[in-house]
Amino acid sequence: MNEIGKQSIGVGQLAILYVSYMVGSSIVYIPNPTIHFAGNMAWLSIVISVLMCVPLLGCVLYLFRCYPEAAYTEYLRQVYGKWISAVFVFLLMLMLYLMLSYIVLGIGNFFTNTMMVETPMYVFNGLTIIIAAYTVRAGIEVMGRMFFLLMVSMLVFVVLIVGLAVPIAKIEPLLPLFSEGIKPVLHGVYFSFGFPFAELFLFAVILPFVRKESRKYAGKWMYAMTAFSGFLLLIVVVITVMTLGPLAGDRKFSLYAVARLIKIGEFLVGIEAIVGYALIAGSFMKAAIVLFILNHVTFRFFKLNDDKIALPAISLITFLLSVTLFHTEAEFNFSVNVVWPLITMTVGIGPLLLAAFITFIKRRFRRH
Repeated sequence: MNEIGKQSIGVGQLAILYVSYMVGSSIVYIPNPTIHFAGNMAWLSIVISVLMCVPLLGCVLYLFRCYPEAAYTEYLRQVYGKWISAVFVFLLMLMLYLMLSYIVLGIGNFFTNTMMVETPMYVFNGLTIIIAAYTVRAGIEVMGRMFFLLMVSMLVFVVLIVGLAVPIAKIEPLLPLFSEGIKPVLHGVYFSFGFPFAELFLFAVILPFVRKESRKYAGKWMYAMTAFSGFLLLIVVVITVMTLGPLAGDRKFSLYAVARLIKIGEFLVGIEAIVGYALIAGSFMKAAIVLFILNHVTFRFFKLNDDKIALPAISLITFLLSVTLFHTEAEFNFSVNVVWPLITMTVGIGPLLLAAFITFIKRRFRRH
C-alpha cells in the first residue's frame, strides 16, 4: 500500500493549494448569492464568515498536532472507533462526490450561459473531470507546483478587473446600513460560511502530506491565507455592489457582469473573457484538489493496494452525477445556495469538531 511519505509538499505549496481551494471558483460564484441574501451588507457577511473560520481552522490544526502521522480517516477511527468512524467517512465520501459534481457542473453552467451557449454541457463537464483526473494522477507535489502559475495569473486578472472597475463604481449603493435589519446579514453568513469557508475542514486530509521539517509553519500560513482569501472575496463583493448597485444580487456570475461594463476608449472592451479564464482556472484547481481528497479518502477507507486504482471509477461517477443530478438550473442553484451549507456543517464540520472536543477531553484526563 502506498504511503503518505512517498508524496510530500512544502508549506509554500500548501499555501498555494489552500488559496486555490478557498478562492478558486468562489471568487466568481460567491458575490451574486451573498448579495442576493444580504443586500448591500453582504460585505459584513463575508467578514463574519472569515472570523468564524478562525476557531474551525484551530480545530483542524489541533487535531493535526495531536495525530501528526495519521491520515484523517485514521484519527477518526482512533477517536470514534471502527464502526462509527466508518459511517462518518462514508458520509464524507458522499459529500465529496456531490461537491465535485457541483464544481464540474458550475463550469458547464458558466459556459452554456455566457460564452458557448450552443455547446452541450456534457462536453465541458467531461473535459474538466478528465483533465482534473490526470492532474491528480500526477500527484500532490506536481499540483502544488503547477497551481502556482495558475493561481498567480488568476489573481492578476481579478485584480485587473477590480482596478478597472473602480472608476465606474459608486459609494451610494453601500448605503444605508442595515436597511432590513440583521436577518439578511445572517442569511448571507449562512451561505458564505458554508461555501467556501467551512469547506476548509477538508484540508485535514492534506496536512499530513506537508514535510515534517516545515510543519511548524503550516498553521501560520493557513491563518494568513485564510485572511488573504477573505480579503479578496470582500473586495470583489464590495466592488460588485458599488458597480452593479441594486442589480448586483440578480446578475449571475457578478464579476463577469462587472467586466462587461468596463470600457476604456474604443480599444479596451470585451474583457469579460478574462473573468472566464479566472473562473475556469479557479474551478479546475478546486476540482482537482477535491478529487485528490476524495481519491485519497477512498484509498484509505477501502484499504486499496494502489492509491490511483479507484481514480477512473471516481471520475466516471462524478461525470455521470454532473449530467444527471438536476433537471433545471434552478434546482442546482437551490441545492448550492440552500442545501449545501447545511451538508457542509453537519456531515463535514460536525464530526471534526466533536473529534477535536473528545481528543481534548481525553488528553486532559490523561494529564491528571
